[in-house]
Amino acid sequence: MQSAAMHDRVRIDHAVSMLRRAGAKGVDIYDLKLRQNSGNPAQVRNHLSEALAALMFLRHGARVMMRESPDLRVEWCDELFYAEVKHFNKKEQDERDEVAMRNAHGALIQVGNTSLIEGRQAYQQISDVARKKRAQYVDGAINILVIETSSEAVGPLGLVDVMAKSAAREYDAELYKTPSDVALRKLNGIMLVSPVLSEWNTPSVAFAGTQYPSRQMSYELYKALMSIVSHLG
Repeated sequence: MQSAAMHDRVRIDHAVSMLRRAGAKGVDIYDLKLRQNSGNPAQVRNHLSEALAALMFLRHGARVMMRESPDLRVEWCDELFYAEVKHFNKKEQDERDEVAMRNAHGALIQVGNTSLIEGRQAYQQISDVARKKRAQYVDGAINILVIETSSEAVGPLGLVDVMAKSAAREYDAELYKTPSDVALRKLNGIMLVSPVLSEWNTPSVAFAGTQYPSRQMSYELYKALMSIVSHLG
């Protein structure tokens, strides 16, 4: 237990140090939030996704402030937007896929089908989270949801773009059924950050815009968000 707590402190120190060096604002409050959760490794891991997302934007020239809710305030391309960040843990399906691949001996097998266990495909689960986060979207502002995933089922390498677009289309389809739902119209898009070898390396990223946002982002900002896709590091 003590070693786990020490591991958390090292990870927190590293994340906070990198944010400060990169010029993020509001780091003191974020640092305090992490340390208040230092006895809960899962919660620390969830909050570290906020640092990963912030560093991703900072490295592309944005100005970022760490917040409580939504998690990030970002200024980029002469626009202001807010980003709510969610971490997806590794799933039971990932463990089953790993076993199946080890036993496949070179044969092709199906992986990533979360519906068999959880009743919902991965892109549907992303859309579900986007709807559940409705209270975090800021009125009259540009809002995006950033999902950083430890699950290959949610963010398979090489397919993050397909997954993000599928999730955004699912979100739009659900919103189309209830067009008067003002809260859901605040979301401008979903960004998916795939599993990486190192938490602080540049990850694989994909952004997909929603069709019915109440406030449109500029084309310059849209291009900038899409450009992160090509910076796979």
